[in-house]
Amino acid sequence: IELKSGILNIFLRTGVVYTQVDLWLGLSYCDGKWNEVTVNKEGSVISATMNELREQALEPRVQPLKVNSPVYVGGIPPDIQSFYRELGLEQGFGGCMTDVKFTRGAVVNLASVSSSAVRVNLDGCLSTDSAVNCRGNDSILVYRGKEQSVYESALQPFTEYLYRVVALNEGGSVSSVWTHVRTRESVPQNVPTPSRFHSINGYSIEVTWDKPAGVIGVIEKYILKAYEVDGPTVPITSAELTDAGMLTGILRGLHPFTNYAVTLTACTLAGCTESLHALNISTPQEAPEDVQSPTATSFPTFLLMSWSPPKTPNGIITQYTLYMNGIPIYSGNGTKYVVK
Repeated sequence: IELKSGILNIFLRTGVVYTQVDLWLGLSYCDGKWNEVTVNKEGSVISATMNELREQALEPRVQPLKVNSPVYVGGIPPDIQSFYRELGLEQGFGGCMTDVKFTRGAVVNLASVSSSAVRVNLDGCLSTDSAVNCRGNDSILVYRGKEQSVYESALQPFTEYLYRVVALNEGGSVSSVWTHVRTRESVPQNVPTPSRFHSINGYSIEVTWDKPAGVIGVIEKYILKAYEVDGPTVPITSAELTDAGMLTGILRGLHPFTNYAVTLTACTLAGCTESLHALNISTPQEAPEDVQSPTATSFPTFLLMSWSPPKTPNGIITQYTLYMNGIPIYSGNGTKYVVK
C-alpha cells in the first residue's frame, strides 16, 4: 500500500497473479483531519476506500491470501527491499496512524505489538497542525500585498494545486482553509504514428495506434486522416473517434488501388496535435465501375467495335469480354474487335 502524488496504490501479488488498484485522491487528505483507509479483498474483488472515495479491481485468477509473515507498516527494512523491486519502494510513510485493524480483529496497539521501529514516535503525533505540515516544506509564498487577486504563471499543466490565504493586521494573522484548484490540460505532445492497419475492402481500413505518452490531461478524441501520396495536402477523408479508450478505428471513404499516408491526431480541450509522420498504406483492388458501352464503325460486311477503359477501373484491367445478343464473342485485354 503506497500513498504517492495524491494516489493510493494497492499492489497485490498471489502466486504469479499481480493485481493493482489505484485510488485517485488529489490533495483531499491534506486537511488536518483523520482519514479512514480501508483495503479489502473478498474473493476476486480487491478494493480500496478512503473516506467517501472508492476504487476496485476484479481479478478472477487471484488466489486466497494467507499472511504468515511479519507485517511492515510505514516502510520495509533495507535488508529485504531487494525482494520487492517491482514495487518501486519510496521513502517511508510520513504522518500519523491510529486505529489499525486487521480483518475482524480488535484495534492493534502499534506501540505494544511492534517488534522494531525506526524513526517512529509511538506516543502519537508530534504536531496537531498537520494542515500546515502534511505536504512537508514544498509550499511557497505566491504573493504578498494588499490586492485581492493574483496571477501565477509557470505552473504544470493538468496539475492540482493547494492554495490558502493568510490575512494579517496589527492584531495577528488568520489562515483560510486550503482550496483545491487544477490547471487546464495542455495540447498533446509527441503523438505517435499509427502502428498498423488492416484492409477491410478497397474502400475501408482498420487502423491501430498506441496511446500517446506525452499527453498531460484527458484525451477527448482521436482523428484519423488519410492523404493521397503525392496528392493534395488536405486529407481525402477523415474519421473522428470520441471514445478515447479505444485505440482502433475504421477509416472509410477511400479509393481502391490507391496509396495513402494515414496520420493520427489526438485532442484535449486545449487543442489538437497531429502525428509528425504517417503510416503508408495501399488499398486493395475492387471490381471496375462506370464501364463504357462499345461503339461501332459500320462497313458493308463487318463492324469495327471499340471501347474505352472504365472511368473508374479500381485496379488493373486484365480482361474485357464483348457480348453480341447475349453471347460472348471476344475475351482479351484489347479495346477493339472486328465482327465479321
